[in-house]
Amino acid sequence: MAELTNDFFGTGFFDWQRSGPDHLRRLYERTGYNEAEYWGAFSTEPVDEATYELPEWAIGPFGKYPGNPVFGPAEKGWDRGRFGGGVHNGAIVRKDGLFYYVYRGEEPLPEGFWGQGEQQSIEFGEIDYICDIGVATSHDGVTFTRLEGHNPLFRHGEDARYSFEDVCVVEHDGRYYLYCNRWDWKDAENPAINGVYIAVSDNLVDWQKIGLAFPEADEIHRNACVLQNPENQAVRVDGRFVMYLNNGLIAYSEDLLHWESTKVDELWPGGEGCFALTDYSQSDPDRIVLFTGGHHTGHFYAAGEVLLSKSDPARAVDWLPRPVLVAEERYPWENCRDAEEPERLVSCFRDTIFFTGMTRHEGTWWLYYGGSEVYTCLAQADADTD
Repeated sequence: MAELTNDFFGTGFFDWQRSGPDHLRRLYERTGYNEAEYWGAFSTEPVDEATYELPEWAIGPFGKYPGNPVFGPAEKGWDRGRFGGGVHNGAIVRKDGLFYYVYRGEEPLPEGFWGQGEQQSIEFGEIDYICDIGVATSHDGVTFTRLEGHNPLFRHGEDARYSFEDVCVVEHDGRYYLYCNRWDWKDAENPAINGVYIAVSDNLVDWQKIGLAFPEADEIHRNACVLQNPENQAVRVDGRFVMYLNNGLIAYSEDLLHWESTKVDELWPGGEGCFALTDYSQSDPDRIVLFTGGHHTGHFYAAGEVLLSKSDPARAVDWLPRPVLVAEERYPWENCRDAEEPERLVSCFRDTIFFTGMTRHEGTWWLYYGGSEVYTCLAQADADTD
């Protein structure tokens, strides 16, 4: 693979793909993004990998599966991918001896989507894709088969106008609850139609649509992380289920369907939550670990960990000073290159891994992550924490 140069603005975008630093400044202002607020507590100084040890509460270290990637875009169809997006940002659940991967699949916007004379972009970037949710299964966790007779799940009839993205799935009393982001690109700033969307299933295959989790919210709620145990079962804290969201929001529910949100008092570093885990430690069942993603210690996207507690799920106790999982130059699929033809660009997201989902199986953590927003990859760690 040819050597890559970091000729973009420290964000992962090449200079020919965006309108430059002014565009990013407008993006930050438009979305309320604040580099110092979200990531300022992380040191930008390199960590001595030879001497660094994870604290007792942390999960890891992780080793990457040598056969990565384990799942990629289809040759054709709704999840064939496009430049900059493929199959990723899903949830992994074990059921009846199988790994179920409920994933986000991307394709280019259909011709004529915008209509003649309609606005073809929103203010925080060009929109050239649309997503739906699919299901794939695996006996071994590395070889996945799409359930073609059921996929895609949601973009049918009147719902074809929406993009469904970024999945969280939990189980409770034999029923599965799916949370994803729903977007209407033609009205993408309207919280009445955009945000966390709920569906339920008894078998992880046939899903009943419920609707928005926060239909009366004043701001868009997105990227739901429902607190769960290592077997992906939803966990109550003081009688209520807990959901972490972006933009400093946390929500509570008694039934996993009706949610009420509030702002946390203090943001923690790595404010973009990806996965919330508890009941993994026998010695300290109070622990909650929130896996995060973002510009972690200089990486465009890497996975971090924040420690919280059941005694106060909205307050950070500690966080890792460095990522627990980062992209590596030797892996082309983590650096915007095709997995089989490394000389070919398939994405604009270099130095990018994004936490996708995790489960515990046979004493091992199976952590799935997205490579350059195109592929799904696997990393593993010892799950015997006590």
